[in-house]
Amino acid sequence: MKTSLKWLSNYVDFTAGCKELAERLTLAGLEVEGIDQIGAIPQGVVVARILSRDPHPDADRLSVCRVEYGAAEPVQIVCGAPNCDAGNVVPLATVGTDFGNGFVIKKAKLRGVASSGMLCSRDELGMGGDHSGLFELPENAPVGTPLGDFLDDADWVVDWEVTPNRPDWLSHIGIAREIAAVYDRVDSFKLPETPLNPVGDSHINDLAAVHVEAVDLCPRYTARVIRNVKIGPSPQWMQSALQAVGLRPINNVVDITNYVLMECGQPLHAFDYDLLAGHQIIVRRAADKEILKTLDGAEHKLSRDHLVIADADKGVALAGIMGGGNSEISEQTTTVLLESAAFNASNIRATAKKLGIHSDSSHRFERGVSLEMVEFASRRAACLICQYAGGQLADGVIDAYPKPYNPHEVSARFARINQLLGIQIAPDTVCDYLGRLGLDVVERTSDSVTVKIPSFRLDLDREADLIEEVVRIHGLDNIPAAPAAALVGGSMAEDAFYPIEKARGELLGFGLDESVTYTLMNQEAALLGTNLTARDLVCLSNPISAENAILRPSLLPCLVQVLAHNIAHHNHDLRCFEIGRIFNAGGKLPEERLQAGLVLTGQRHPERFGDERLLAYDFYDLKGLLTSWLTARRLSEISCRPAEHPGFAAGQCAEILVGKTLLGVFGKLADCLVGHIRLRHGAFAALIELDMLNSLAGRERVYQALPQFPATSRDISLVAPSDLANAAIVQAIDKMNIKLLESIQLTDIFEDAKVLGPGKRGMTYSLTYRDPNKTLQDKEVNKAHDRVRQNLAKQLPVEFR
Repeated sequence: MKTSLKWLSNYVDFTAGCKELAERLTLAGLEVEGIDQIGAIPQGVVVARILSRDPHPDADRLSVCRVEYGAAEPVQIVCGAPNCDAGNVVPLATVGTDFGNGFVIKKAKLRGVASSGMLCSRDELGMGGDHSGLFELPENAPVGTPLGDFLDDADWVVDWEVTPNRPDWLSHIGIAREIAAVYDRVDSFKLPETPLNPVGDSHINDLAAVHVEAVDLCPRYTARVIRNVKIGPSPQWMQSALQAVGLRPINNVVDITNYVLMECGQPLHAFDYDLLAGHQIIVRRAADKEILKTLDGAEHKLSRDHLVIADADKGVALAGIMGGGNSEISEQTTTVLLESAAFNASNIRATAKKLGIHSDSSHRFERGVSLEMVEFASRRAACLICQYAGGQLADGVIDAYPKPYNPHEVSARFARINQLLGIQIAPDTVCDYLGRLGLDVVERTSDSVTVKIPSFRLDLDREADLIEEVVRIHGLDNIPAAPAAALVGGSMAEDAFYPIEKARGELLGFGLDESVTYTLMNQEAALLGTNLTARDLVCLSNPISAENAILRPSLLPCLVQVLAHNIAHHNHDLRCFEIGRIFNAGGKLPEERLQAGLVLTGQRHPERFGDERLLAYDFYDLKGLLTSWLTARRLSEISCRPAEHPGFAAGQCAEILVGKTLLGVFGKLADCLVGHIRLRHGAFAALIELDMLNSLAGRERVYQALPQFPATSRDISLVAPSDLANAAIVQAIDKMNIKLLESIQLTDIFEDAKVLGPGKRGMTYSLTYRDPNKTLQDKEVNKAHDRVRQNLAKQLPVEFR
């Protein structure tokens, strides 16, 4: 938001210089992005009078002028401007004048004729405006006077960085109100006068009608009619003010609406009254696929989500964003219908983003405008149009305002203010600070103060907001530094950070790479691969966009996102993990959990050669990785069981448990998740509840000497039903409690219906035996091994080969 210091001085008296003002308001929360000086006339430019004008002997477009400028003798100037006529009073840059950037006026010859200086246009002086001719000064301007002293047009423009919660700062009046509060000059703060003098007997109700159909999107709409308007240039002071803040003058009516926009922060729009069918204004939702051509010449296809301003036949403006080309002000306009309204901020923000339009109006409506400023801005603009465009105002105003603003009240406790700020501020001072900001005190007790919130302060809702206002006006630089009070923390075991770091270190140690993704996503992505419904999701109340409106309910969509990104960049060998928070609203209260997600795809040994490079990750690689992770934590009773999950392929999904504690699920990713990804190999993922895992205590670490005696092994080959799990066989052997048995290892699986019969498979196990105290004899091993075979045959439906 750019403001001119001269413009600001119309509303509040202040003596502070530009840099001091910028520094003081920055400390109050209104940060400065840049400061520029404009209209500063270089030293050496003086008021001069042209005494004579003669044609250049060797150039048709040049003239030779004799100019007096207060020196003893006139000087000769060669000039190409069309208005360098004798008698005109104009600026003269004398020899030696430095315009900056190396441009210094020197004596020169133009086409053989000597010239001692330069006659200047407004543009050449950095004042903007017409540069086709000389800047003509009043005839009574004192010749020889420095032009800067005569005009006094030097000004400072400050570019403020306005935060989204302070739309009142998007205006000169809003900044002036802040200056008045910070410098305690509230008594000098004043709004411009808006005297209205209707002409004629016609009332606006006889000339126009306003129908607000979408009341939820337009809480207030005002309209005035001004007749006999003469379109032309706006006054020079207004053009200069608009140019100072970066706006281009167009004509008096449009310039006035822009001027009031920058003055009050209230966007306005002027319609050509004669181009409005039925002389009606209808505020409605757009029809589906309705086409509207805006002032910039672009055509937009609208939907029911968009709000339009229409007449009896067609849309004439995109509400709050840009006017239509079919009702704009032109040189033929004689009657103006002036709109001043308030629109729903969320709707304007969504419409502007979807259509790719950004304007000064949408910038303010997106943040919210003051409902009470709507009518004042309309009066202000109508007054200026009557004054500078010769308009005649019709009596009355149409004001569709079904629910007038009802200011809410907020209280703050004096003790709480002092507690948060760490200093003592007297109650009288607190009330004074709040009063400076335009917050009327409605009740004050010995303990607290209650204020009424005006419509221009949409950001004040609670006690902390008032405390922030108090400290802003008091000055953050006035709060003395104090050493922080140190408190003794808990043990490292109670810190939530260290268990996460431990898990991260363990997964990195297994050779996985860590990925980090956003917590926010859209609803479609959040529900994909889950059994959740929209009710189970945690949604933001005020999201930046629909694509970032949901807190992720699982890390699975994030893992798929990482997978797709890497495959798109030709990285087909992926071995990574992510640790992050997930959110679910399915219970009585929303819950937040810590989850670890792992994903494997691609070649198992891409660095090798031959057949080994053909080996790709499979289900058992992921199972082994998870089992190794839990074993490294010295957890026992690790088991897996078949499971079903919408995010994993049927028949290739399992749950992993420690004892009876379910830690997570893993398997091959379902096609609904990865069908759009050009995978070269299968993709396998796991979701582990990290809070649950961290709560499990591992076995105490026990050290023992390396065995001194050799081990011996025996194989068991058996035929079992295909649905008999490996875990069932291993558990059956473990329950035999054979002291010499050290380990059991599945070494081979054979399936062939022709050889073994339907529903059968062959399984080979290697059993390792060892005695810690001596070397085993064959008869001891054979006895233990026979016992295993006999017991297996009794307990399970297996046959030995």
